Amino acid sequence: MNVVIVVVDALRQSDVGCYGREEGTTPNIDRLAQDSMVFENAYSLSNYTDICMSSILSGLAPREHGVTHHGTAHTEANLERIQERSPTFLPEILSESGYSTLGVDWMGRWHAWGYDDYGVDLRQHDSGIVPSKFLERVKWTLSDLPEPIVRKLLSGYYRLFGYDDVRVNCEDLTDIAIKRIDEASSPSFTLLHYWDVHPPYLPPEEYEQKFDADWSDEPLSNYFGGDRKGPMAAEFPPYAAGERETVGGSKRAYDGTISWVDEQIGRLIDYFESEGMMDETMIVVTADHGHNFGEHGIFSDNCGMFDTSIKVPLVVYDPREEGQRISGLVQHTDIVPTVLDYAGVSSPDLYRGNVLPDTREFAFAEAAEQHMRMIRTDDWKLVVPEDVAYLKDQYWYDGDGTPELYDIHNDSTEENDVSEEHPDIVRRLRRRMDKEVRKQQEFEGGERSVEIEEEELDDIRSQLGALGYADDDNV
Repeated sequence: MNVVIVVVDALRQSDVGCYGREEGTTPNIDRLAQDSMVFENAYSLSNYTDICMSSILSGLAPREHGVTHHGTAHTEANLERIQERSPTFLPEILSESGYSTLGVDWMGRWHAWGYDDYGVDLRQHDSGIVPSKFLERVKWTLSDLPEPIVRKLLSGYYRLFGYDDVRVNCEDLTDIAIKRIDEASSPSFTLLHYWDVHPPYLPPEEYEQKFDADWSDEPLSNYFGGDRKGPMAAEFPPYAAGERETVGGSKRAYDGTISWVDEQIGRLIDYFESEGMMDETMIVVTADHGHNFGEHGIFSDNCGMFDTSIKVPLVVYDPREEGQRISGLVQHTDIVPTVLDYAGVSSPDLYRGNVLPDTREFAFAEAAEQHMRMIRTDDWKLVVPEDVAYLKDQYWYDGDGTPELYDIHNDSTEENDVSEEHPDIVRRLRRRMDKEVRKQQEFEGGERSVEIEEEELDDIRSQLGALGYADDDNV
């Protein structure tokens, strides 16, 4: 009973074919979806990778597992909360139950707990041929060059000197995953985290050329620059590298990376089919969060509580279930109970998630550092600003600090705030939201020792920099 969780970082649900995208971005995910449970209203619990990945693999909400921040600037706070909450992550549970556990990702820290084999190294780290400070200088010098040159030179640079490459592309990542699965004892659990759809978008040219830039010609300079706050203040905006000068050009590159990653997911499916393993393997395909391409005045993957940021694809291939589409609400916290049920492993009582395809009454999400919250029912979505002073300092926020209510059935793109017309619904949803927050705060875990070496933090800083974050304040 093997399990594979595939996370495609920053993949919007609306750009997946089985969710309505007609341009053929994801034929392989769509192929898998035909025999899978496809959840039409799946939500992440936040809008940042650290937080979302922690929920995917712990089965807990951010306030329950303790990761309420993102990046190296907040690792100490994260560690204190994790030590207080003491969550047990899915690979830890499966490892204790006799599974070989394989993590094909680079994030490290608590994300690496419980794996027999974790990382994405293509060669041994640090060859010692050239001083590391010189190599770092070379890397950042290359970052200022046009994108086509950057891709080729950085790839050669990393491979030559054996450095951990946060931008290990989806082809190499799939090679690593298939090799490890092939060599692992059965049963096995594999996390495969593709980063190509996360900026900077660097698909081979043939994938990018598949798609028309039928999107806004708005210049990206409207979103970038020193006067911007948050991620858009980056000194080196990777979205605008090379020819990425408009929203449309960036979206075309984004679509190209989706197609590239989807082809690799097809390779993974082909491997399981060729090995006769589909009848004994659960495959989960999802994203940690989405991305905004100008909707609501936002160009980023980490801003706001709109569906463009927090509504995700969730395709679950379970050989015990027939293909079906489920319209009810589900969240990332439903993945762990579902996997444990499939694996025949007892699920701890602390989980409030469901075994899919069961759905839930509402979905809840909270922005990094708890600046903003949302609650979504079948009919309504309420967004509540919690840190108004912070939000008003963000380029994308134009509210006045009052809650926003959206009528999902009549306004699926969340354009019209109807809170004034429905104060009774705002009050009812606000009470439900506050009750959920109290429940998360009352969560009681055990106690675990948590330490992270400064050397590992240095690696994380370098990797975040390679993803285009200018400094700790922008992660």
